Amino acid sequence: MPKTGSFGILCLLVISVLFTSTCKAQTKENLGPYYNWFDTAIGIENQEIHYGAVYSEKHRAKSKKSKFFPSPYFTKGDVVIDNLPYYSLELKYNVYEDELLMQVANNLGGKILQLHKDKISSFTIAGHWFTKIDGVEAQKTHISSGFYEVILEKPSFTLLKKHRRLLTEQLGADLIFYEFEELDSEFIVRYTDSYHRLKKMQDVKVLFPQNVPELNDYLKNLPSNLSFEDRLKSVFSFMDTLLNETKDKTMNK
Repeated sequence: MPKTGSFGILCLLVISVLFTSTCKAQTKENLGPYYNWFDTAIGIENQEIHYGAVYSEKHRAKSKKSKFFPSPYFTKGDVVIDNLPYYSLELKYNVYEDELLMQVANNLGGKILQLHKDKISSFTIAGHWFTKIDGVEAQKTHISSGFYEVILEKPSFTLLKKHRRLLTEQLGADLIFYEFEELDSEFIVRYTDSYHRLKKMQDVKVLFPQNVPELNDYLKNLPSNLSFEDRLKSVFSFMDTLLNETKDKTMNK
């Protein structure tokens, strides 16, 4: 059982009162201070118990080719743990090991925690929103589990991107250093309550067989120098418009 103690119970009671009396209609921006106050009140000991384990670095880095996103340095971000949001934390995402790290404030110990992955449902860092696909969901459609960046969200589908890194060793005079090459990202889309892997534009056409003529015409007019990611975002934005138009026509008949 977590070692909350009488002080922890008092913290929970105070938060309950605060939320009940003053926070019912608050937005994300002004709820943040209450959650941040809670993090400060429970202290580093309980943070380790509830949220994660102390992180130990395995790889001595030599260059800027880092395993971390968005950079090797901590960046302000938000995370949802056990369905509760926590704001303005110091975060960085370990892409290679698919883990989220949090820097604890110096006055609480200054440690780095590797947050419990099974408790995280989503996080935002440097303006990038990540969501987690658990193992059960991933096995159903034979995709990788873990954290995916949401690059486009529409009512009918969500386009997701899996960041990837390749570990390489570099021999120094006395030590082994490590670099992490950025690999091509994997793309999937959640559509009709299922995940679908997207390796080429033909995969998009398979999802919308009734709209292949329109898709072909649209693809012809896209700039040839667009990256695969930008092409996907453009095509799915087009499909969202097309599906809505079709839905409106059907309803108006």
